[in-house]
Amino acid sequence: MRKLAQFYIDIPALRPGTVGAYAFASLCAGAATALRIAMDPYVVGVQFITAYPAVTISSLTSGFRAGVFCTVLSAAAVSFFIIEPRLSFYIDHPGEVLAILLFVLVSLLNAALATGMRFAVERYREQSVALRESQDRLVSVVAELQHRTRNLISVVGTMAKGTLRTSKTFDDFSAIFQDRLEVLGRAQGLLFRAQGGRVTFDELINTELAARSVRVEKHGPVTLDGPKGILLRSRTVQSLAMALHELMTNALKYGALKQPNGHLTVRWRQEILAESGKPWLHLDWKESGVEMPPLAAKPQGSGQGRELIERVLPYQFDARTTFAMEADGVHCTISLPTSEHKVTDTDHPMAA
Repeated sequence: MRKLAQFYIDIPALRPGTVGAYAFASLCAGAATALRIAMDPYVVGVQFITAYPAVTISSLTSGFRAGVFCTVLSAAAVSFFIIEPRLSFYIDHPGEVLAILLFVLVSLLNAALATGMRFAVERYREQSVALRESQDRLVSVVAELQHRTRNLISVVGTMAKGTLRTSKTFDDFSAIFQDRLEVLGRAQGLLFRAQGGRVTFDELINTELAARSVRVEKHGPVTLDGPKGILLRSRTVQSLAMALHELMTNALKYGALKQPNGHLTVRWRQEILAESGKPWLHLDWKESGVEMPPLAAKPQGSGQGRELIERVLPYQFDARTTFAMEADGVHCTISLPTSEHKVTDTDHPMAA
C-alpha cells in the first residue's frame, strides 16, 4: 500500500463526480480507440485490448462512475470503428455481441476493483498525514513538557530557598512551602486544562479564591470587577498565581479578609499600549476598612510576596508594579503583557 500511495496523484479537477472526471474518461476512451485503430493492421481479434487499461485508468483517477462512463464510450467506439461493418453500430456476428457484453461485465468489475483500490490508497494517505501530524504534535508537546518541567524545578528551588530564609521554624517552613506548592499545582492544572494552553485572568483569580474558601457574594467582603476572557501568557501564569496567593494570604491573615470591617476590591482590564501596540493586563488590588499597624511596628508577614511583586515580576516579564501600605489597607497594582493569541476549537492544550 505504501508503494501504491507513492505513485498515486490526486488531481482536484479530476476527482469523482466532477466535470473533469467525465472529460478524462472521454479522453481515455478516445485515446484507447485511436490506439486500437492504429494497431488494427497488426492485431486481429482482440477488439478491446486497449479499452481495458483505459477503464482501469479512468476508475483509478476519477472513480467508479467515470470508469462506467469510459466503459460505455469504449464499447460504443469499438462497435462503431472496429467491429465489422465499420462506421456503423450494426453488428453482424452474434459472437461480437457476446464479446461486447463480456467486455462490459469485466470492465465494470475492473472499475469496481480500481475504485476500491483508489479509496484504500486515499484512506492510507489520509491516515499517514494524520499520523505525521500527530507525531509532530507529540514532539511539540514533549518539548514543551521538558521546558515547563525545567522551569517548574527552577521555580520550586527558588521558592524553597526563599521560604526557608523567611521561616522561623521548620513547621512554619513546612506549612508555607506546602501552600506555595499547591498554588503551583493549581496553576499547572489550569495550564493543562485550558483551551489552547491559555489561562484567562478571571479563571486564575476565581481558582485562588475558591482554593482559600473565599466566596464572592453580593454585599460580601470581596468585589470582583473585570471582563472575562483576558488570556494570559502561559509563562506568566505561575508567577501571577504566586503573587495573587501572597496577596490573598496577607489579606486572610492580617488584612481585609481578616478584619470585620475590611473589604477587598479586585479590578482588572485589558488595554492596548500605544507605544507597543500589544495588549496588557492592568490589575488593581485594593483593600479598605483595615486597621493598619503603627508605622513603627514590625512589618507583618515575611515580605516575600512584596519582593515577588516589586522585583520578580518586573524582572521576568517587564511588568509595572506598585505596592503600598495605605492608611486603610494594602493597595497593589500589577500591569504586564497578555497573550495576543485568540482561542479556537483546534488549539492544542500544550500550545506555548
